[in-house]
Amino acid sequence: MRYKLLFLSLLFVAVGNSLHSQWDAQISQYWKVKTLYNPAFAGATDNIELNLLHRMQWVGVDNAPRTSVGAAHMPLEFLGKQHGVGLYTFNGKMGLFSNTIMSGQYAYKFDFKKGKTLNIGLQGGMADVGFDANKIYIPEDQKGDIILPTGSGGRKVDFGFGVSWITPDYYVGLSTTHLLEPEFELDDNYTFFIARTYYLIGQYNIRLIDPFIVLQPSVLLKTDGVATQCDITAKAEYKNTFNGGISWRKDDGFVFLLGIRIGSLQAGYSYDYSTSEISNVSHGSHEFSVGYSIPIQKKKTIRSHKSIRLL
Repeated sequence: MRYKLLFLSLLFVAVGNSLHSQWDAQISQYWKVKTLYNPAFAGATDNIELNLLHRMQWVGVDNAPRTSVGAAHMPLEFLGKQHGVGLYTFNGKMGLFSNTIMSGQYAYKFDFKKGKTLNIGLQGGMADVGFDANKIYIPEDQKGDIILPTGSGGRKVDFGFGVSWITPDYYVGLSTTHLLEPEFELDDNYTFFIARTYYLIGQYNIRLIDPFIVLQPSVLLKTDGVATQCDITAKAEYKNTFNGGISWRKDDGFVFLLGIRIGSLQAGYSYDYSTSEISNVSHGSHEFSVGYSIPIQKKKTIRSHKSIRLL
């Protein structure tokens, strides 16, 4: 554990007074929590959607990332127009850093024919970043040569924006998070900021001759202009109950996926097998998800009819 904390200490020295950070967590079951990346997916179904996800990355490595996500969203009709509202919470820990984000979301829907909608979404909330400088380890013979931060982070407002195009057979979304690139001071000498990050997400449902099987290829592209991550997924669903597949992640490896849906309840598991150098010290990554859909009962229109006896 000590050599990892030493590496973090040297990182502060190498980059000087300002740190650039691609902060958003790596998620393998990204289609389960689309609103985490794009608020334009809020209210995308006719249900109240509740989702929880927990990820344990790089098992076997001390101070490796741990991520928990909770997301809820639903459609809303107001003044004859269709809207979507949502809320998500994110909690992540990586090394000496901790990050908590809570955001409210709103989406406005433009309805087209055949169940197609163009959606524009906004989100706003707070990002709370912590840093535990007390756990930095520096060898005795180097303590005089390294100046370390002494602060603990802070809290800043955080905003995002997105658009999505949703049809019965496919969806695609483009979004950006951390619009204002919030900056945090660790002390008078060290600051870092969360970089504005851009996302492209999409999925297509391919119906085969066998009506019980649906292929669901999908993609997630993430970039902050410095680093880029790409997940390409091939997944199949059987009888709207069982699903499984495999993802390829650029410069990292493969993800194996399993899932089940029983009525309104669904659950999923993924295992990341890395082919990068991290595999020399890690046993892979595990991710668990659970979701629940609550149908919304729409009000029925009651029409009055003149009694035949009065004609």
